[in-house]
Amino acid sequence: MLTPFLPALAALALCVAPPQADDATKARLKSALDATSLRYELSQSGLSFALLFDHPNNRQQKIFVTIAPGKPGGLVTHTIYTTVWVNKDTPPDEATIRKVFTQSKKLGEFYLFKDTKGVWALRFGVHFDATGLKETSEKGDTLSTTLKDLIYFVNAVGEETDKLLNGEKDIRG
Repeated sequence: MLTPFLPALAALALCVAPPQADDATKARLKSALDATSLRYELSQSGLSFALLFDHPNNRQQKIFVTIAPGKPGGLVTHTIYTTVWVNKDTPPDEATIRKVFTQSKKLGEFYLFKDTKGVWALRFGVHFDATGLKETSEKGDTLSTTLKDLIYFVNAVGEETDKLLNGEKDIRG
């Protein structure tokens, strides 16, 4: 029997067309990322910037920062997220869902995602409030520092949860 969590998670599955970013928005976000001094690249899809973190035992955690912003209530936000569990055929079982939701954090949320190829993933993400992001960011300014802190936070939660769910096996391997 499916857990009562699964329908709620399925409702949260993001299967809609992503919003589009204009060139100025992308340039502002890129400038803020440059100010963090973190290494990043454009994701394969071109919808996000991707950062790769190395962890012990040859484990890696990939963090994504969406380029197109959300605009709830007049704010400008970018989602920073990572995948903690993936399966190309089936959604997570009850035990996996329970493990994830017992790891809930005060900042951020876990959510279920199914991509256009039918691959299921559990992700952890936060929203970066980029309202007021300058055209050119400088190292140490408030918003680029907040962006860097949030990226590190998502990386830490992602690695902790990934290791809890998958043991020493790297899901990206």
